Amino acid sequence: MFRILITLINYEAAERRELVHGGRYKSREAAWKDAQKMAYIHKNAVGTVTHECMVKVIEVKAWLISSAEK
Repeated sequence: MFRILITLINYEAAERRELVHGGRYKSREAAWKDAQKMAYIHKNAVGTVTHECMVKVIEVKAWLISSAEK
């Protein structure tokens, strides 16, 4: 079982948030395909990076998912 770990970074406010996407994937490839659609980098008019969304595919044991959601 695979899930997507999303890291949102706001460089202007020096804030960083991490969350796990709610979707569950049976293969790493399927998770990676969806993860690539979520990733982005935003630059301002000067070309400085202001916001970024980084993604990472993580493997999760099925028993961890079911016990955490109870």
